[in-house]
Amino acid sequence: MQNLFVKLNNVRVLGRGQAVRHRFLVAAFGGSNPPAPAKEKNMSNFLNKYKSVYDVFLDNWSYQSHFVLYLEALMRQQTLLPTYIKEMIFAYISGLNGCQYCKNIHAEISKKLLRDANEEDPLLDIENAGIEEKYKPILKLAHKVNADIESIADEDVDQVLQYGFDEQVISEIISICGAAQFMNTVVVAHRIKPLDDVQNIGSAKMMIDKGYDGLAEYMISKRNK
Repeated sequence: MQNLFVKLNNVRVLGRGQAVRHRFLVAAFGGSNPPAPAKEKNMSNFLNKYKSVYDVFLDNWSYQSHFVLYLEALMRQQTLLPTYIKEMIFAYISGLNGCQYCKNIHAEISKKLLRDANEEDPLLDIENAGIEEKYKPILKLAHKVNADIESIADEDVDQVLQYGFDEQVISEIISICGAAQFMNTVVVAHRIKPLDDVQNIGSAKMMIDKGYDGLAEYMISKRNK
């Protein structure tokens, strides 16, 4: 009886092994149970979708609208710094971060507001730039905020304040740098390409005429047509 049990058990094991080998052969060489065909992978075109940062904002308006209002208050309303210097800081930081789209637009806005016809670029050489001396320490501080924030020292603050600025101007500079960094991240990560010269000048003029929130309203109205 014990020998019969062993034989039956061996038959059962052998049957399981045959089933395993059958499934392997079917999977490897085809047969009555061929594997299901692989599904085609849908490739996203997301990184080629946007031509303007405002298109990104409008697609995510429920939260990006707050940033646009923040920009309007920070960059357009009367604060301690003139608007053209704030735009110059924004352009300077964008250039440091490799965001040509933002640099070009904000540099053009600054240039138009400054009404300076010469071709000198203060963003290339702060020390020898043709801007007022009191604004050079501000651009130097902005550079540290962006590139080496831990190195900011009391001396950097004092160099700005020696020209009679209120201490709150330091927070204003830091806020502009932070806004530029956020915008640069949105633009570069979405692979938004720089505008050509004609588009850039047109965008800068529209932003000067309408403001940040006004431009958003204009683009919303265009979408709704």
